[in-house]
Amino acid sequence: MISLLIVDDHPVYRDALHQYLSRRFHGNNVKASSASTIAEGIKLIQSQNTPWAVLLDLSIPDAHDHLSGIKQFKNLHNVRDIAAISGLDEDLWKEQCLSAGCCLFISKNNDVDYIYKQLESMMSTYIEATSPSNLTQRQQEILKYIAEGQSNKMIAYNLDIKEQTVKIHVNLLFKKLKVTNRTQAVYQAKLLGLI
Repeated sequence: MISLLIVDDHPVYRDALHQYLSRRFHGNNVKASSASTIAEGIKLIQSQNTPWAVLLDLSIPDAHDHLSGIKQFKNLHNVRDIAAISGLDEDLWKEQCLSAGCCLFISKNNDVDYIYKQLESMMSTYIEATSPSNLTQRQQEILKYIAEGQSNKMIAYNLDIKEQTVKIHVNLLFKKLKVTNRTQAVYQAKLLGLI
């Protein structure tokens, strides 16, 4: 399991990103946290002995220069990956960030879904193997029918299988999605882009 730290001094942007990424990564068991300064972020990481990925705004006020925050986080033993995020010119800064130790440079011109997908890719080796995207073909079919509001009986009829078999698949789906009912399953599946 890996935790994600968003370090950005702009409260509206930071909170919106934190909220969105918390929801999107929930199914992967990734806990997202946020900090408004490098110092606050370092303190948080040092207080928990778990692996971390950091999404760092390059223009953070307590940085000596645009790259110093990267170096500070790289020095922490439990930081695995760093992604730089910035409104600065990507052509000018991407290579410098990668050379300083980042895995990614993400422009703030991108939407939140793009940011999520980039981070998910960066952290993929640490995200639990039981990620809900590992649904079987049959579970994906049943999930689609659940989203349409169909009962177990109707799903069994449509797939030409026993109702008891549908119940087993539904229970496994709930476990994989970490939910307890159909409404939550549909909501979580939409968040994860499964339907």
